[in-house]
Order: sequence, then C-alpha cells, then structure tokens
Amino acid sequence: MKKFLLSLSLFITAQLAVAQTANTIYGIARQNYYTNVVNPFDSTIITQVFDSCTIRLGLFNTLTGVVTPAAATGFNDAINLTGAALNPYDNTYIFIGASKMNTLDLSTGQLINQATLSNPNGASYFDNFRFCNSDSTMYGLARRNYFDSTLMMTVGSMYLAKANTNTGVITEISPSSIGQGFAMSGSAIDPYQMVYYYSTGYQLIGLDMYNGSVFSNATIGTVQNQYFDNFTYSCADTALYGLVRTNFISYTPNPWVPGDSTANLDSTTIRLGKINPATGNVTIISPNAISYGGYTVNGGAAINPFTMTYYYSNGSNMIGVSMVTGLVTSNLPFIFNGPQYFDMFRNFDNCKEAVAIRSNSATSVNENNVAENSISIFPNPAKSAINISANRKLISASIFDITGKIQSTYSLNNNEKSLLDISSLSAGIYLIRVTTNDNSVITQKLIVE
Repeated sequence: MKKFLLSLSLFITAQLAVAQTANTIYGIARQNYYTNVVNPFDSTIITQVFDSCTIRLGLFNTLTGVVTPAAATGFNDAINLTGAALNPYDNTYIFIGASKMNTLDLSTGQLINQATLSNPNGASYFDNFRFCNSDSTMYGLARRNYFDSTLMMTVGSMYLAKANTNTGVITEISPSSIGQGFAMSGSAIDPYQMVYYYSTGYQLIGLDMYNGSVFSNATIGTVQNQYFDNFTYSCADTALYGLVRTNFISYTPNPWVPGDSTANLDSTTIRLGKINPATGNVTIISPNAISYGGYTVNGGAAINPFTMTYYYSNGSNMIGVSMVTGLVTSNLPFIFNGPQYFDMFRNFDNCKEAVAIRSNSATSVNENNVAENSISIFPNPAKSAINISANRKLISASIFDITGKIQSTYSLNNNEKSLLDISSLSAGIYLIRVTTNDNSVITQKLIVE
C-alpha cells in the first residue's frame, strides 16, 4: 500500500545560497506542524494532532550535518516514498507527488515543471525510479492492476518503464509482466551495462533497460532473518552496496497449542555489505554492527565516489560508512533551519558522465547482426574455463569487465571450436566479444562464478 506524506501549508525562511559540491546531498526537507490538545482544567498538553507539513528541496552538508532549504517557500503536495532522482546534467531533482512528477531546480529549489503521470496501456504507478546518467532517462517500475477473467479476480502486473519528466508519459519497455511487486529495499541502475535492479526481498532481479527482459535473477544469499536493504550502485567501483540487516528473534511457545509459538523481535543490527548481482552472494564489509534498530526506508542511499563513502539515515542522523573498511566515518545529527526531516536523498556526483558499455543489440551499428545461436558459449555461468563453438571460423576473443576494461584476449587460430581459460577472472558479469573470419563481431554476456 502506498504511503504519502501530505503537504498542506507554506513556510517562509530566508533565501540561502546553494553550492553544488561533493559534500552536498540533495533531498526533500520536510517540516510538520501540530496543534496542541490542552487539558481545560490545568492547561497541560494532553496530545498533539498533526495539522500539515511543508516540503522544499533541501541540501545536507556531510561535514557539518546542516540541512539548508534551497527555496524560501515550501509548497503543497504529497510525496510518493518509492522514488526520487537527480539529473546532474540539467541540475534538477525529481520526485512524484500524488500522481504528478515534480521537477525542482537544484540552484533555486523552485518548482519548474509539474506533469501528470499517464500510461497509455492503463492506469499505473511509477515506482522505484532512478535517473540513468548514460542515456539521461528516468527508469522505474510501472505497476498496474487488471481483471483476470480466467481467475475471476484482480491481479497485479509490473513492467520496466521509462517516464518523460516533461510530459509525465510512462512508456512500458517490458513486452510482458516481469513480476507483481517489489520490496521497499532500494533500486539501482548500472549505467555501464544498462541494467536496472530491484528486489522482491528474496530475489535480486536485473532488468535489461533496452528491452525490459530479465537480465539476471539471483537469490539473495543471506542467512535466516538477514536481509539486504537500501542498496544503490557505485560507479566508483561498479558494485552494488547496501545494508545487511540482521533481525534477532526469540520465540514464545503457545501453551495451548503444541508446536505453535509467537515470534518476538529482540533487536536488529546493521552492517554495510555488497552483493554480486549475478550470483546473489552478499559480502559483509563491516567487521561489527555499525548501528542498531534499522534505517528509514524513505531516506534513501547516497555514495560519495571521491571518499568511497556510503550514506544512509536512521531518521535523526545521517551515517557515513567507508565502502572499503565498513567502519562508520561520520554520524551527524540533522541540524535543521526550519525543516524537521530529510527524505529521499541523492548524491550529485555518483555515476556522473557514465557511458554505456553494453550496446543495444537490436539497434547496434558497430556489430553485424548475427544470430546469437550462431555461436555457443558453455558452460555459462562458468568457473575456470569455457568452450566456444560456431558455424564459422573464429579469429579472436576478448573479455571485458562491466566498465569496458579488457581483462583477457585470446587468439582462436581459425578454429570453429576453442577452450578458453578464465581462471584468472573474479566472479561477476562480463562481456565476451568474438571476431569471426567473415569480420562479424558477436558479443554475449558471460557470468563467472
């Protein structure tokens, strides 16, 4: 069920200068207003009733903890907590309020465009969206419901989609539904491989952003009562980082029903980790718990590629964690000049100027249009060696990592079959590019375990 924060009033502060630096994180600065309910007999406050809130673009300084409103006034809207994006090329921050896509100027904080969302294929939401730096496009999940006449019930469908921030038009990319829902544990875009990632809670699913098909589907490799949350992509080292949340649970036996018991959440610990999207294997980086109790799902995650720092919020503090050691490098309380909360934050510099390495095979002009079944690579996934066979003579092969860097080259000596040693490659996703004797160039994905 969607959660919305209603913004119903205006609040005026002094206009402050805005500076885009590596120490700045952008998000929604939100302030709530309450009415006191007073005891008529002794004038004491019995309770507080929520009245309204105001929202503005906010800037968090990672060195001081100060949240600075970018605009002098807030405005009325609602915030959809499942997505936000930052476009570093036109200096805008985008979020969805109710059914509208709002665009804010990063320098002034002013609302410069508001477009009503519409999907030609049927009424839908646009969730978990992210901006892709390599093609300047907004991608997310178009989720809509339809009535299944066979099942005689309403069922959900979900598609990878893109949205036009100027018009609000949602264009579905997936030819058919790729799922029915997602977990509010994050989303990420690999702009090099053009893959969009989301989680169901137990599966990490990668979608091909060219055609909307499933690119990878890995079971998240955590132990019982452990989850991989709040993940985001780092262009600094091409890895997916997130929070490994471990719930410690005790059970109270039901004295009346043998074998039945009630689960009790005793405590929760948080550590920084990263995940291999091809295998689902989670590597815990933090040697010890970096916090207890959890994180805010509407806070978000941001990465400073210069200091290799991952940031997340527990609601009252912004916590920075080294992506190298997994240790806390900063833990700053939010210092507000008016606003009380800082939500849905994004970083300006991560993945800026990224360029797609994996091309769209359907439109590529750099490679001959050769059917994929004209070359066979097996096993795939592989560990130490792969076999290549084709219906033509093979000249050479090159293996690239996801940043486009060549990892291995091979001479195939005009054979139609070859065995390649890949034991030097670390586990991950690669591209193997094969050249044949008729000057065809064939590229396929290779997964190394």
